[in-house]
Amino acid sequence: MLENLQPKGFFKWFEALTRIPHGSGHEGQMAAFLENFAKERNLEYLRDEWNNVLIRVPATPGYEN
Repeated sequence: MLENLQPKGFFKWFEALTRIPHGSGHEGQMAAFLENFAKERNLEYLRDEWNNVLIRVPATPGYEN
């Protein structure tokens, strides 16, 4: 549905996220998606008991500060 929108990379992930049920109090599937995203890319992440997910992405070389 969003395939013709730009930037394509953004809307690819936006559409994937909108397909995951994530109503208030039911965020587990969304948290699992994000956790798996981080694991597949060897990114450091934290997930708490409320299904908040923090993913740490290294800075682009030259922008570390």
